[in-house]
Amino acid sequence: MRSVNEVARLCGISRRTLQYYDQIGLLPPSAIKESGYRQYDEDALLRLWLILLYRELDLPLAGIRVLLTGSKEDEKRLMAAHRQAIAEKAAHLRRVMKSIEGILNGHFDINMLKDFDKSKIESIKAKYAQEMKNRSQERNPFQSFFRPLVGYRLRSGKAFDAGTILGRAQRVRRTDWKELRRRGEEVAQMFRAAVKSGPESAKAKRAAMAFRQFVSALMPCSDATLRTIGQAYKSEKAEIDPKMPGLAGFVSEAIQNAIG
Repeated sequence: MRSVNEVARLCGISRRTLQYYDQIGLLPPSAIKESGYRQYDEDALLRLWLILLYRELDLPLAGIRVLLTGSKEDEKRLMAAHRQAIAEKAAHLRRVMKSIEGILNGHFDINMLKDFDKSKIESIKAKYAQEMKNRSQERNPFQSFFRPLVGYRLRSGKAFDAGTILGRAQRVRRTDWKELRRRGEEVAQMFRAAVKSGPESAKAKRAAMAFRQFVSALMPCSDATLRTIGQAYKSEKAEIDPKMPGLAGFVSEAIQNAIG
């Protein structure tokens, strides 16, 4: 086990950063001593290594959280991309060093300006970062079905993203990402299964109540809040309906009917 101070010294990040990673559910400690000090085992340190690797590729923390719950194949692909970017960066530095030697020896050629071109490095990073971002969004329930919920918080003027939701759930409900995702997918599936029965059916009402329980685990959910979120589904047809036409309007009506 390593203490938070030891881990901070090992990788050169602050204790505050480690505490923040814990607060948002990205890197919970392996154990917490009676004194309140966090401790990290080898598995946690490997997870931290992956977080730092993904940050090198400029991925957002919310995307990293999703990737860490993904497949080993995704991890290997992203590591391979990072290795390729580092190799190109090393080649770039060798070219710059050669130019420096030339200048020190009184030689300058206009082509030496090309040694500062980093477009290839950025292209490699951007290509794989976007690919992993797309994959994380495909697996992230807040990017499609729960988009109106995210939109509600944005319109309310409060800082909010998937990371904020997950962090709150982690702290308040002790719910990990996999469990939260499972619950979200279950709610979405309940709505899909109830469509044929109509928005006033018992199935639709059960789906709406399950939706309310899900939202309540993340933030206070009064009738007014739930009604506003339900109405927001009507404006998100472009995001929600492609996979199941009419789903957005159905969810909105089911929620309104359940509230009464």
